[in-house]
Amino acid sequence: MSFRNHVIHCIVSLAAATLATSPVVAAGPKIRAPGELTIMSLSNGATVEIDGKPMGTIPFEDSLVLLPGKHTIKVTKRGYSEYNDTFEVRPGELVELEIDLLPFAGIVTITTPEPGAIVKIDGKVEGVTPFDKDLSAGRRIITISRPDFVDEVRELEIRPGEAYALDIQLRPVAKKKDDSGEAFYETWWFWTIVGVAGAGAAAAAVATSGGDTISPTPDFSLRVE
Repeated sequence: MSFRNHVIHCIVSLAAATLATSPVVAAGPKIRAPGELTIMSLSNGATVEIDGKPMGTIPFEDSLVLLPGKHTIKVTKRGYSEYNDTFEVRPGELVELEIDLLPFAGIVTITTPEPGAIVKIDGKVEGVTPFDKDLSAGRRIITISRPDFVDEVRELEIRPGEAYALDIQLRPVAKKKDDSGEAFYETWWFWTIVGVAGAGAAAAAVATSGGDTISPTPDFSLRVE
């Protein structure tokens, strides 16, 4: 046996002896490297959910780290169409999704000093103040009303994806007043005349019921300018 073969034989024998005396180690679980997700979008402010869990809003400063496997994604923003999809992440892989939401409605908010004013859109009651609703694009006639106040009407040309904020100051309905500054039905002379007229009518009724003679009653009329 040559010296080279003798050395190889010794190494093989030593390795076999080492394996024979070493304890058997069970194989550990395989560790799967995570993947990453990058979202490219111009829909700033949109909310992102992965597998039903909120992940933040667009834009993201860094990519999202996800476990390998299939995932669901939902992207939403008021006044914009909703995006839903599924994607798969492989170990160590970077997934890139390009998502741009399409606008379809405008966001209209209406406030009044006192809450509870009725809001009508194109003649239909849509709620009360404070009002906050998505309205489809187009020209809209908005009416804000409240008892004892003058109706306020606004015309808006609503564009998709835009926000409109109206702060409405309702004006009280003006009462008709006489020269003294009092409403006519608040003055003493109005109720005095009404009382006299009522007394005359009662006397006429008594005279009529007691005999054939009917006392003439004054032709009384009240005209308020």
